[in-house]
Amino acid sequence: MTVFQMILLAATAFFAYRIFEHVQGLEDPKQDDAQANNKIKYSPFDPDILVEQADDAYKRGDLNHAARLLREAKSKEPNNPEILNRYAFVLAKKGEVEEAIEHYERSLKMDPNDDLAHNAIATLLRETNRLYEAQEHLKAALDIDDNYEETYFNYGNLLLSMNDLEGAKMMYEKALEIKPDFKEATIELEKLQESV
Repeated sequence: MTVFQMILLAATAFFAYRIFEHVQGLEDPKQDDAQANNKIKYSPFDPDILVEQADDAYKRGDLNHAARLLREAKSKEPNNPEILNRYAFVLAKKGEVEEAIEHYERSLKMDPNDDLAHNAIATLLRETNRLYEAQEHLKAALDIDDNYEETYFNYGNLLLSMNDLEGAKMMYEKALEIKPDFKEATIELEKLQESV
């Protein structure tokens, strides 16, 4: 046996032993159930942990990492509307609008009464100039919750895009009726009043 072959044999044996140790650590029969459950709870593959890590990545401004983590969480729980909405939100922030719309639509199929998802998809549809589709989602959001100022604000923005100045004015006024200190709605309403 040559020296090189002996080195390869030693390295192979070392790595085989390290793998054996790792597997033994994963399947340690001495652990009680509480420890095993705790290990599962804090697993990096747990969807809740992945979502938390994605939130942290988003706060740091790392949209790509946040998207990867949410994609992994989505693969673990593909029918979780909250995960789908978060993933769609990050995709939209990355500029992947069509894919974001698809994920919001999937979420709405599972939970059609999510007015926030309707608002989010309406905003994206407005950005892509699909104004009438956006309007349908805002109507649905108002049917679900007619006391949410953001929906009226978004509807005002949409009607402004549709050149319905009077309708936009009414929506901004309704938003301010619900939340009098709504700064953005005040600004948009003032712009409309100046242009008349």
